[in-house]
Amino acid sequence: MPCSPRQFVMALPLFLCLATAVLRPVAAENMDVRPGDMVFGEASAPITIIEYYSLNCPHCAEFHKLIFPVLKTKYIDSGQIRFVFRDFPLNWSAVEAAVLAQCAGPERYLAAQDALFTSLRQWSAAEPSLLAIAEIVETVGVTRAELKHCVNEGALEKQVLHNFEFAKEELGINAAPTFFIDGEKHVGGISLESLAEILEQAD
Repeated sequence: MPCSPRQFVMALPLFLCLATAVLRPVAAENMDVRPGDMVFGEASAPITIIEYYSLNCPHCAEFHKLIFPVLKTKYIDSGQIRFVFRDFPLNWSAVEAAVLAQCAGPERYLAAQDALFTSLRQWSAAEPSLLAIAEIVETVGVTRAELKHCVNEGALEKQVLHNFEFAKEELGINAAPTFFIDGEKHVGGISLESLAEILEQAD
């Protein structure tokens, strides 16, 4: 199941139910690169996939454990797909996780993401969650001083929240994961078989 929003402080969603759907394409300008995007693959790739996801979403974690590594090796690294990660945090600890993953920077982002997905239950249930998340992100080479600066400076938190509001208000996103494949909206998980079919149609 993807995760759907409930009422939460600052309008952030919590975990709910599953549906898989394909909806109408969105305006091209809404698919432009945004601050906070983590982009992997060539800008010239014929297909762009944007994933709105949350670091505390088990279904997102499953996608990144089973599907994304194959997708990266077969399609992203070969120049066929440009893949863009965008944050859609499901609660406040997921906001904190998104901020500290962003703090890791592009070179360490995937490693931080993997570490946080792997330890999801550990940090999402911790009190305070921020300290538990920081300790996990430190394991991929981000220093405590770097993390403190990112938290205290506040720009990444504002960016994550702004992108959440944009996704919700402009794109109608209400669940994670949500994918846009060349502007076409897909709610829920995507199989490698489906992606292969899309690639074939693009050729």
